[in-house]
Amino acid sequence: MNTWKVVVAKPGKKAEIRVIPAVYESLKELVGGPVEVTEPLSEDTAVLCNEEGKLMGLPMNRIIRGDNGNPVDVYCGTIVCIGSRPENEEFDSLTDIEAAIYMMMYDDPDFMYRKESEDSDD
Repeated sequence: MNTWKVVVAKPGKKAEIRVIPAVYESLKELVGGPVEVTEPLSEDTAVLCNEEGKLMGLPMNRIIRGDNGNPVDVYCGTIVCIGSRPENEEFDSLTDIEAAIYMMMYDDPDFMYRKESEDSDD
């Protein structure tokens, strides 16, 4: 079975490298719905998210920064960083260097959530 090496970052969690089956359904399952493709670094890689994540109210995950480093948007829900080969219009495994770059970019969560205490009187 063919596989892809990807970086997965869930809201409030550290990113992790995973090896997943090389089928579109695996990506759809990870992001929890229809897949939106963004290319924040180069056309050789992509960051995938749930296309309807904001509309569904999925938790904020990682900040999207512009060329100047300022925040321009935010990913909501789980994101998947994957290799992208535009000449074939297909996905591919991340190289070791690409995976290391995404791990540095997305290792620590941009947003942390605290669970409200169940015995709270508020």
